[in-house]
Amino acid sequence: MIIPLKDSGAGGDAPAPAEPAWTGLTPAEKDARLLAVAGEVFVRRGLDAPMSDVACAAGIGVASIYRRFESKQELLAALVVSRLETIAAAAETARAQPGDRFQALVAMVHSIVETQSADDFMGEARMLVADHPHVVAALRRTTAEMEQVLADARDEGRLRSDATTLDLRLLFAATRVAKRVEPDHWPRMLELMMDALEAPGPRP
Repeated sequence: MIIPLKDSGAGGDAPAPAEPAWTGLTPAEKDARLLAVAGEVFVRRGLDAPMSDVACAAGIGVASIYRRFESKQELLAALVVSRLETIAAAAETARAQPGDRFQALVAMVHSIVETQSADDFMGEARMLVADHPHVVAALRRTTAEMEQVLADARDEGRLRSDATTLDLRLLFAATRVAKRVEPDHWPRMLELMMDALEAPGPRP
């Protein structure tokens, strides 16, 4: 099986554009910046990192964070929901892709794995905010989207009949470990695991 790789493009060494000042951002832009910065902080320092660390990394005062997220719990919930929405969007894209349903599943899984951190904190964060209503709703939607992608590939006859979303969660965990052990070779782990999910028999 061939795992699709994205074209890295002509990146060069051009410096990244300066970020706009905090006061010039819309509320949605402020939330997006805080989520991005908080994710980086929690990856480096763990979920015990205080909100002051997030504020420092964002170049703002702690009060500015609490004006957007009233507690650390709310910030973690927003991070989890954002990640779940990314996964749901990948599943929607897979369902809209014409042709081979198993390859659509492969493309979906690859896009999700490619963007997850080797030191992913989302599993722990999800447990901490599992009862948050926004997390519950996002998880329900994401699970339903992934189950439909699996069902399409199963109906096509390419996916083994006992494959579930739990298998995908295990796959995501295994590829995170692979990124830590062999950062340049995680696609090999993904290829092996996707091969294991393919139904036996002749392949096109």
